[in-house]
Amino acid sequence: MLADVEKLMRHWAEQRARLGLGSGLGSQMGSIMEWKGAAPRGGAAGSSILVSGAGLDHAAAEVDAAVAELRRRDKRGEVLARLAVFRYLHEAPVREQMRQVGLAEDADRTYRNWVKAMHLQVQGILAARLGPDRTHTVRRVPMLLVCNIEAT
Repeated sequence: MLADVEKLMRHWAEQRARLGLGSGLGSQMGSIMEWKGAAPRGGAAGSSILVSGAGLDHAAAEVDAAVAELRRRDKRGEVLARLAVFRYLHEAPVREQMRQVGLAEDADRTYRNWVKAMHLQVQGILAARLGPDRTHTVRRVPMLLVCNIEAT
């Protein structure tokens, strides 16, 4: 499960590097000038042209919000958020990440524990942001036994 959080955070960093935090759509006049009339509206080609520059996608925006919430929690959360920024956004070497967190150079295991703690915190925040109904994986409908199927 933490591997999925790692992938999400890498996706967040890629989106932030490519698009940044700003978002904006082109003006209607620019679209008219580019297409010499109305821009195409249907299909994948039209939607990709009209949506480009619209900012982070939903997954990256959720991770961005989770890191921001982690930063606002407490001192430890602030350090974990700083680790996330240096690890994923800046792609700093491990030694620089350790220096930013305040770890000694020979504390590799402690560094891995901090990364794991960061992933667990982000995972918890993302689960909480999904809402109470989305985190349960329990079947709500009773399953019928095959032998009793004719009885129903």
